[in-house]
Amino acid sequence: MKIIYEDTEKLIVEKPAGVLTQSARSFDTDLVSEVLTYRRSKKETAYAAVINRLDRPVGGLVLFAKTKQAAARLSKEMQQNTLNKQYYALICGKPEQSKGTFVDYLQKDAKANLSKVVSKESKEAKRAELEYEVLKTVYVQAHEQMPVTLVKIHLITGRHHQIRVQFASRGLPLLGDTRYGDQTEADYRMALQKSGKPLIQQYEIALCAYALTVDKKTYELALPWQV
Repeated sequence: MKIIYEDTEKLIVEKPAGVLTQSARSFDTDLVSEVLTYRRSKKETAYAAVINRLDRPVGGLVLFAKTKQAAARLSKEMQQNTLNKQYYALICGKPEQSKGTFVDYLQKDAKANLSKVVSKESKEAKRAELEYEVLKTVYVQAHEQMPVTLVKIHLITGRHHQIRVQFASRGLPLLGDTRYGDQTEADYRMALQKSGKPLIQQYEIALCAYALTVDKKTYELALPWQV
């Protein structure tokens, strides 16, 4: 477990892609258990509330509250979208604009663990907004018609699978996202593997929560891929 920052109220940890944030119905290691073990080793109260949960295949910064009071405060900030969450992503394709804003309405299917873009009037539709900026575009070797684009994303709302759904719905699925990528993502991944430069590890989605602003201070990670 790599600790990025710690004080009396909070703990910021780097979650590797492939590691669970919180325990599921398995015996796999999860980040909450590691934080609790760490706190017990320091003779502290074994309390750890996850403020920003990341999907298992996604890496990046995860914020934990160390007290119930801190959990209430930080959760409120999360709901008010004041934590300023920034992501890196590798997408299959290239946006038409170098900068832009995506605004959609998403509906979550809890049983299937999926979200989809729906009309504003749909039942349980929730507004989803993000801003993106293109940083770099590379081409799969011998396949110049297959651009892979590195983008920086400012997540304004925090909906279920939001970044993955919003990009995939525009024909720009995230590399490694087999859930929303369909055949487009599969073709890209196969071409990259054949080229000898897969860019990401198996079972990883090319999405990283690289920056988080908490209590007026920003914490950042380096770019996790060699693009």
